Formats: sequence, structure tokens, C-alpha cells
Amino acid sequence: MDEKLRCYICNNIGDEGIILLNRYICRRCELNLAGVSIGELKYEKFRRGIRDIWKDFNRKYNNKSMPI
Repeated sequence: MDEKLRCYICNNIGDEGIILLNRYICRRCELNLAGVSIGELKYEKFRRGIRDIWKDFNRKYNNKSMPI
């Protein structure tokens, strides 16, 4: 990526990471997300972030909400 983007999870600015349903997730969050265990507190932060990305995408592109 050539431009700096704001991470949807942590709000940091970066240019390395992934795009998930048109939302940028920085490399740090990507690596943390891949390694977090369900019992860890940060799991809930990532779970909610991914849920919100999905809900925004679903609302924007399908004009309806999926219950989560």
C-alpha cells in the first residue's frame, strides 16, 4: 500500500496490514488477532471490531442487518 490508512481496530495510522470488507486492519492488530486466545481480554476487543466491520459491510451492501 502506498497511502497511510487508519486501523479500524486500534485507530493507528499505517500502511501495512489487511483490508477486511473494505476496512483496514494494521499489521499489529492482524498479528495480535491471529494469536489471541478466546480467554484473553483483548479477544473481546477484536471480536467486537470484526463484528462491527461485518455489520457495517452488511448494512452498506445488503441494506439489512444480520443479527449477531
